[in-house]
Amino acid sequence: MTRNRILVAVLIAVLAGAVGCGSGQSERNAAMLFAVGDCVSFPAGTPSAPDVTRAAKVACSADPSYTVGAVADATGACPSDEYQHLPAKLADPSTARLCLVPNLVTYHCYELGVPAGVMGLADCTSRGNGVLVQVTQRLDDVQDASSCPKASGEYAWRYPSPARTYCTRTLY
Repeated sequence: MTRNRILVAVLIAVLAGAVGCGSGQSERNAAMLFAVGDCVSFPAGTPSAPDVTRAAKVACSADPSYTVGAVADATGACPSDEYQHLPAKLADPSTARLCLVPNLVTYHCYELGVPAGVMGLADCTSRGNGVLVQVTQRLDDVQDASSCPKASGEYAWRYPSPARTYCTRTLY
């Protein structure tokens, strides 16, 4: 009987380790749902009230979507402040550790939601509750703000990995 109890105890310990009983381990496992290079999108909602509790893998051509550029470290920080990063209080563990680079389309407009910063595709002529921007140029494999016009209302959004720069115009 003692041998069976030992085997059961060892089996329980192995299974507990495999499923990550500790909160830190379960967070790491959840973050592993998405790998660097994957593209994700968030369920329909409004930019001011996005559903960031769930993300889904999508084709990188989905508009809008995000490329996972990196995974945040143990403190929740991305390797660069240039990444978009969902606040942990709004996101579940599978999305809170993702350092994101938007996949946006030139000449499309997007409403930026607050507080999460998730973007939704928008009509360029409609004023919503968030900030409305239009992508005027997308530069892949480039992380250079000087590539964009320097006029009032024009901004460069640059991301380190994958290297990408968007030239944008704020409409509202």
